[in-house]
Amino acid sequence: MIKLLIDAHVFDGKYQGTRTYIQGIYSAMITHKDIEFYFAAQNVSRLKSIFGIAENIHYIRLDATNSIWRLAWEYPRIIKKYKIDYAHFQYICPLIKCCKEIVTIHDLLFLDFPKYFPLSYRIKNRTLFMYSAKRADLLLTVSEYSRKEIKRHFKITEDRIYVTSNCVSMVNDKIGLTDVKAKYGLDKYILTVSRIEPRKNHQMLLKAFLELQLYKLGYKLVIVGAMDLKNKTFSTLYKSMTDEEKESVLIFQASYLDLVALYKQAALFVFPSFAEGFGIPPIEAVAYSCPTLCSNQTAMAEFDFFHECFFSPYDIRELKNKIMYFIQNDVTQICEALQKEIVARYNWKNVGEKLYQLIKDDKK
Repeated sequence: MIKLLIDAHVFDGKYQGTRTYIQGIYSAMITHKDIEFYFAAQNVSRLKSIFGIAENIHYIRLDATNSIWRLAWEYPRIIKKYKIDYAHFQYICPLIKCCKEIVTIHDLLFLDFPKYFPLSYRIKNRTLFMYSAKRADLLLTVSEYSRKEIKRHFKITEDRIYVTSNCVSMVNDKIGLTDVKAKYGLDKYILTVSRIEPRKNHQMLLKAFLELQLYKLGYKLVIVGAMDLKNKTFSTLYKSMTDEEKESVLIFQASYLDLVALYKQAALFVFPSFAEGFGIPPIEAVAYSCPTLCSNQTAMAEFDFFHECFFSPYDIRELKNKIMYFIQNDVTQICEALQKEIVARYNWKNVGEKLYQLIKDDKK
């Protein structure tokens, strides 16, 4: 029996892609009864609601709220107490190695696009990420793009880096979804989903929406996401808008069930990001049958099935032309073909099985 510890502290904070990754991969893996899973976080009740109760699933309540204390003291103590064989961390492993380590480096965007990240963040994380990556017994990432960047920046051979991609977690069709018109007052709307920060390029989408005067055609622009890093360009543009224009732009956070409903009922989803280590929202949107336009940069270029749904996040004219085409024409066939491709390619069961086999092979 293998004892596997999962650092799940990300479930205690604001929603981000690493939570989707951990939830997806381990929801698929926990069916393997020859592994005992130890999920660690402060909010244990939340973890139980996600991963359930089973003989091979255990929950450990973390005491530390400080990441340094958690990595320097609490995790080494937990590993020794429970006699853990493998521990899975996102980006950064503990200072002291007490068992075999699985480390997922989702991206190195702060090294590829430094202008979008504070200097202190870049200096600290370059050292910690590289230390963790080189020390890992199993080094994972989520895309071929990130795999190549880890190789380039940290001088690690590609055969040591395994891709366990993000996937789509489909909600059961029997679950009742939110009526977005009743709850949010939405009828026709264009949707985007991500934290509001410069790298995500919300300012380009907002500018395109305003220049096309889509609000005069009855459309609203819906941005689902929290303000993360200050985006001066976006803020300046928003402040310059008229009251009529501001009434057509909604910015809020939503539960995953609400998000699924928003995907399903949107006229169009647009993802204008400059850079991603993967890019979950556009494939989620397509999986839920939403017409989608996606940036063609960095890891998103691997979504080679998007074809005419791609656009350059540096070319607002191209984006405006594609928005108008997609809202004025029937794109049902395009959406159906994309949906089949994505559901087949990005499957958590397959990714979970890959990680399971990597652990079993390493254990031999």
